[in-house]
Amino acid sequence: MKIWSPDEADPEFELTPMIDVVFLLIAFFMTLMSFISAELIKLELPSAEQASIPEDAGERQYISVTKDGDLYIGAARVEYDTLPGVLAAMKQKVPTLKLYLRADGVAQHRYINMVMDSCAKAGIYDLIFASSQD
Repeated sequence: MKIWSPDEADPEFELTPMIDVVFLLIAFFMTLMSFISAELIKLELPSAEQASIPEDAGERQYISVTKDGDLYIGAARVEYDTLPGVLAAMKQKVPTLKLYLRADGVAQHRYINMVMDSCAKAGIYDLIFASSQD
């Protein structure tokens, strides 16, 4: 009587799951770097004795204004005249968009006013300001 036995094949290492995991890690680190790079912009934040951290700050888009008036969304430099359009496009993609404004302590207030005006034109009203606590 002849007994059936499976063909012996060389075991192969399956690459598909490993490639999927690598792509997920790449996407994760790219997203993480966009948040970290925003904080790499060197600013001397103004100090406030009554500064507090909101309990539910949520996910917010960083906007930074340097002492020279340079404007950054995340780590990307933006011009003031294009800011309302950029914010409106971001608001269209994420209707619940919230902003975190980081401005250097010696930056002229007119730059902060321009950012706030652009936020109002784009319909973004959830905005918090960064400060350091003494």
